[in-house]
Amino acid sequence: MSSFSPTNARDRVASSSSEAEKAQRRLAAIIESSEDAIASKDLNGVITSWNKSAERLFGYAAEEIIGQPVTTIIPPELHDDEPRILAKIRAGERIEHFQTVRVHKTGQRIDVSLTVSPIRDDQGKVVGAAKIVRDITRHKKLEEAALRLAAIVESSDDAIASKDLNGIITSWNRSAEKLFGYKAEEIIGKSVTVIIPPELHHDEDMILSKIRRGEKIDHFETIRLHKNGERVEVSLTISPIKDDNGTVIGAAKIIRNITETNKIERALRTTEKLAAAGRMAATVAHEINNPLEAVTNLVYLAKRDLAKNDKVTGYLELASRELDRVAHITRQTLGFYRDTSSPVHLNVTETIDDLLLLYEKRFESRKIKLIKQYDKDAEITALAGEIRQAFSNLVTNAIDAMPDGGTLVLRVAKSHEWSGAQHPGVRVTILDTGSGIEAKHKKNIFQPFFTTKSDVGTGLGLWITRGIVEKHRGAIRMKSRAGQHGRGTAFSIFLPMEYSTAVPESSATAKRNTLTSAGGSV
Repeated sequence: MSSFSPTNARDRVASSSSEAEKAQRRLAAIIESSEDAIASKDLNGVITSWNKSAERLFGYAAEEIIGQPVTTIIPPELHDDEPRILAKIRAGERIEHFQTVRVHKTGQRIDVSLTVSPIRDDQGKVVGAAKIVRDITRHKKLEEAALRLAAIVESSDDAIASKDLNGIITSWNRSAEKLFGYKAEEIIGKSVTVIIPPELHHDEDMILSKIRRGEKIDHFETIRLHKNGERVEVSLTISPIKDDNGTVIGAAKIIRNITETNKIERALRTTEKLAAAGRMAATVAHEINNPLEAVTNLVYLAKRDLAKNDKVTGYLELASRELDRVAHITRQTLGFYRDTSSPVHLNVTETIDDLLLLYEKRFESRKIKLIKQYDKDAEITALAGEIRQAFSNLVTNAIDAMPDGGTLVLRVAKSHEWSGAQHPGVRVTILDTGSGIEAKHKKNIFQPFFTTKSDVGTGLGLWITRGIVEKHRGAIRMKSRAGQHGRGTAFSIFLPMEYSTAVPESSATAKRNTLTSAGGSV
């Protein structure tokens, strides 16, 4: 058995005290270097310690605040909270994540989250409280912004929904409920293909692939399904949803019902076609009248000179040519208005020349000189009837702009689109030396029902023309000058070589391509 040694006992006590001091120093170092503000107070609410982060958060140095009441950093209207907190601490209770407001030295208010724990002495008696104070101002602002955003989304007139990268619906506002007939609790968690017609399911793969690449899809016009099976024409704008690290985690959709808008547009197109048919009928009647008169006269002469066989033969040959001309005009007119449901391959210069035959007499009567600058090999695949209508609208406008004569220049050339994507196609320019368009009218020139020809215009021709061009994924530009120092207007159309049914470009791009700009003399 070993004997008791006072020296050994003293050494053990000294060693134990040294370890305790080291532990306290480590604890003090941790508190001092903490990112959170850490402070303590006694049971009277007087501050007894204050770390560096507390100095940064509240603006008070330790020597300024230690010994001061904790109410120094509490707004006056919240002073009543402090007795309740101290009562809980005296009872040995801990308070966790208490969200409240504190005051900076400058008077600025700070949103904070408090965790308050009792401090006990060696006998376990509560002698004070330790506080960990975290600044949640930014978190509160984000939370408030999220609530505001949620309120905006919920009250929006447009249907707004979101989905994950597997196409599973994750949110659904009230307007989406109205548009599609599904309640949020019915549709959230289901695949978005529930509202997509079966033949358009392949679109969803295309959309998700673009979203995964971080791309936005603007004004994609398509069809969706109501709960009752009814088809709804919609315009979709789809944006990627990203997490805090910038990783795409889903997609947000704004869905606008365009069923009625499209019905109105189709009605307006029909109106314009009927108006164009009326104008064309008058032109055809005028064009057919002259050769018919000639045929009538030739038949009369043939009858009179029946005995002179050589003259009769000549007259009848002339009559035959005139009748061929009538037949050609009739065929072109029928082709112009025939509904073309599928694209065909066509030569652009031949299409324009066939069209110009219908206006031949008007060119002559108004003394309009034609200048053709053709690349005769320029060909495209397009909806022939619609392309003829677009060209006819521009030619008619040019004729109306030159009541006292002038020059009409028609240029056809192989080219590439203006946007820089270098898609091959054909550019057609129709340039007149007429009255020109005043600068104040240029911004409205493609708007429906806007016209500068109150006596003959419907205000739909250029709007229809732009619609046809954009339907073919092309673009139209206008340049005009009205005044004494050179007048005239030029419309330039780019049409891609191939007709495409791809996702349309954004409206912003369409607006850039449908450019009206003032330029020099044309």
